[in-house]
Amino acid sequence: MSARRYHFTGPFHDPYGAAFCLYKPGDINWRHRIIAGVSWNGQSQEAFFFNPDGLAIPLRANPWEMPAFLRKHEVRREFSSIHGDGPFAMDKQRRSCLTSCQLAEWVTYWFTDESYPYSNDPEVWDVWVANDLVQEQVTSEQSHALGRDQTDLDSFVAECVAKRGEWLTEEYRRRCKEDARIFAWLKGEAIPQTSGN
Repeated sequence: MSARRYHFTGPFHDPYGAAFCLYKPGDINWRHRIIAGVSWNGQSQEAFFFNPDGLAIPLRANPWEMPAFLRKHEVRREFSSIHGDGPFAMDKQRRSCLTSCQLAEWVTYWFTDESYPYSNDPEVWDVWVANDLVQEQVTSEQSHALGRDQTDLDSFVAECVAKRGEWLTEEYRRRCKEDARIFAWLKGEAIPQTSGN
């Protein structure tokens, strides 16, 4: 048996470029792009990554970096467990045919838990926007003090905050739409074509 070669660095590779990533506390986290965990077979070096909804994510694992990655990010683990549904998961027939010894080679590592908030939730997004607009107000006030703008401070700040609020509203709509498309793709549903994306 020859050794497989991996032409990427890091513990995993996103071959579709869908921006799957680990949860980042205090940052914007879109539910269907977050890697909630991985079912890993250390013997065969096979992995099935999944999101918080349990849908398998099409990522390729780098077996040489997985052990350190798992130790660093694990919140909990389940032995003799394979997690993930959808077209990128382990085939159900294959899973049902595993013997107890074969299943024992699998461990599911969780990187998140149920308490993690996601930006798709309007309440979470509202908190993000409120904090962002406070920062925009401070930045606008500083910018006005340093600039040569002839408008009064209150009008300048109000205009800047309003523009930022409009941009954040559009950004939320756009990102939710894209995240919904990724969710449908991970479930194996046909995604209608849209112009521009």
